[in-house]
Amino acid sequence: MKKRNLLLVKQAILIPVLALYNITIGLLVSGYSIISQHISELALETQFFAYSHRLADILIGLSMCAFAFACLSIAKAKFTFVTMFAFGLTWISAGIFILISPLHDIYGLTTILLVVPVLFALEMGDYYRSKKFQNISVLVTLTHVTFFWFYSYGFMPTEFKGLTQRIWVFITLAWYGFAAYQLVAVANKSSKSDTEMRAVSGGVSASS
Repeated sequence: MKKRNLLLVKQAILIPVLALYNITIGLLVSGYSIISQHISELALETQFFAYSHRLADILIGLSMCAFAFACLSIAKAKFTFVTMFAFGLTWISAGIFILISPLHDIYGLTTILLVVPVLFALEMGDYYRSKKFQNISVLVTLTHVTFFWFYSYGFMPTEFKGLTQRIWVFITLAWYGFAAYQLVAVANKSSKSDTEMRAVSGGVSASS
């Protein structure tokens, strides 16, 4: 894997870290409930919490877009690129526009998140080489579908909307970090094998 692509993949491992900040920062805000209030409602709080939350959203979005470019460059994964990049744009938009704006999630474009894990599993298989990760990716997609179903038909108790959203966001963004880690681990293993083979070949040439 080219160094540039490897760097673009590695940076995506930080996505879950930024997600944890947004998920937990509400604990420090007086009068705000992480159980009953959405994460985006932090943008309506005091300046430090509002702007740090929105900055984290933007950084998550930029990281996803960079990861999407890496997938396109590494494996010509065009469907993964389009969907992951689009989902990244929704995070950037969420950081720029607050909850009351229709541009907050670009008019519902966030629904694109449903298919990202399974498309990644299909198109990037040669670069993660793990049946377990493939199954996890499919499971995450099914989890997305279930959450959307529950939200759409009112099965989620509104008094716990903040908690259920945080669980969903953590599952969603933890997958990105795990996916990036899988690619990095395989790339490092391949690089190590190549180095060892060159060393052996050099030793054979020297002895002959």
